[in-house]
Amino acid sequence: MSNGQENVQVYEPVPTSRYLADHPRGSYYTGDYKLGLNFYSFSHNLNSWMNGSTDGAPPIDTMQVIRFAKDAGFDAVDVTSYYIPGYDNASMPTKSDREIFEYAANIRKLCEELGIAVSGTGVKNDFADPSQERRELDVKRVKYWIDVAAEMGAPVMRVFNGAVPQDIEAHGWEKIARERIVPALQQCAEYGASKGVVVGMQNHGDMVCTADQVIRILQWADHPNLGLINDTGFFRNFRDRTGLDYAWYDDIEAVLPYTVNFQVKRKPAGANTDALIDLDELFTRIRYSSYRGCIPLETLWVNGDANHPKDLNEPPFGQVADFLNQIRAASERTKTKSS
Repeated sequence: MSNGQENVQVYEPVPTSRYLADHPRGSYYTGDYKLGLNFYSFSHNLNSWMNGSTDGAPPIDTMQVIRFAKDAGFDAVDVTSYYIPGYDNASMPTKSDREIFEYAANIRKLCEELGIAVSGTGVKNDFADPSQERRELDVKRVKYWIDVAAEMGAPVMRVFNGAVPQDIEAHGWEKIARERIVPALQQCAEYGASKGVVVGMQNHGDMVCTADQVIRILQWADHPNLGLINDTGFFRNFRDRTGLDYAWYDDIEAVLPYTVNFQVKRKPAGANTDALIDLDELFTRIRYSSYRGCIPLETLWVNGDANHPKDLNEPPFGQVADFLNQIRAASERTKTKSS
């Protein structure tokens, strides 16, 4: 849906330039960043393992992905909760607490043995859903997986804001954000603080597409334990299908003061588009900020892509390692500020 008159009535954005003016660039950082692997990079293969499937992509399990990450040269892993046996997107866990927390402890143990950090984890949720019952269940689920994150040693829990609900035209973006999303985020952030786990909401082309939407929600929530998972592949006009012709890097920069973790993707306009991210531009902007945390990558495939995981004889180890090498090279190149 285009950003036409109907859309303007639902949500009128504050220009990103105004936020950039509020947060002028600081000194240029010339040090190293820790680079991480988000587990969703192997989603097709991990789903085959979780589902016990013999069709589709060759299976790989969570512990194997951790070992690959270490061998490939990653500094950290973002172990998405989807790939802990017993996780379910729509209900409380389907396995016992003992089984789930034992698995989380084993993840932590393996990472400690290998000398690789756990940079974060995440769940699927919808805090914009019209159903209060659904939202309350998702808050309960997030709290549960925050406990698991603490057991795993994950410092950040990623959550979504939620899909654009069917009643958006009746209520408008701000009312839904303030009355549904913000209270749920506050509850999760408060609980996370009690467990030593930061909550990071992710801009995901849903109820949060623009830097303005990110900043407004975080300011309304106003919680010291809440920040942003800066997803480089989902900045776009609200309710647009892709981010083509959008100023992605300005939005990425504008929200850097709120960023607690990253998901760096190959395609800034979306997985169904062809434009590739300019990694030197990305790192240059990050280096002008105070962000010193981990920078995880996430590879995505859509049907029709060459070398889609379902068409390979093994998981896409080479493609993931290649993207890591591209990111590492850009990080190295940008240590010296260009004139």
